[in-house]
Amino acid sequence: MALNVLLVENEVNAGARAAGELREAGHCVLACHDEDCAAFPCRGVREPSACPLRSHDVDVALLVRSGVRAQPSAREDGARCAVMQRIPLVVAGEPVLDPYDEFATRTLSRTYDVVAACELAATAPIDSLSRRATAKLLEVCGAAAPPGLRAEVTRRDGRLRVRGFDTDTMTRDERSRAAVRVAMALRELDPFAAGIDVALDPG
Repeated sequence: MALNVLLVENEVNAGARAAGELREAGHCVLACHDEDCAAFPCRGVREPSACPLRSHDVDVALLVRSGVRAQPSAREDGARCAVMQRIPLVVAGEPVLDPYDEFATRTLSRTYDVVAACELAATAPIDSLSRRATAKLLEVCGAAAPPGLRAEVTRRDGRLRVRGFDTDTMTRDERSRAAVRVAMALRELDPFAAGIDVALDPG
């Protein structure tokens, strides 16, 4: 499965090796800045339609950080945009004083051998969205909710995919109401998703 990976660097060429690995694995590497341009303005400021987050369905963002830096550099603006749009974030580099630690889906203490981490992050459930979807399922079922009732939310092709677990005891009406509430709750958290697909049918 080929991914659209937004590569963000804290300094020019910090992610050159990672970009080569991703391309060799068949993935598309996108960037917010041209190598020979200043950190500001980014492509999206110059031309909104050129922003990678608008022109492509980004599956995962990879932030490559060279050295130990407690504050984001001007070239890391793409990571902030990715976090705001709930796109899974992989941070590669020295973990000491990493300002993105609490927002990262996965972290690596190196700036190479990044392909597997990006592929896993792109397909893994998104914790914050999965918790919200699960809460809505439990809200609909109330005290009758089975112990294993939960939902997992992933992102693919710009869309959120919701999968329900242990929904066998829910009635058709409950599943219908839950699907609407889940979609509304996720849209509040992620207004940027191209769509939301909710699958709660048992089996």
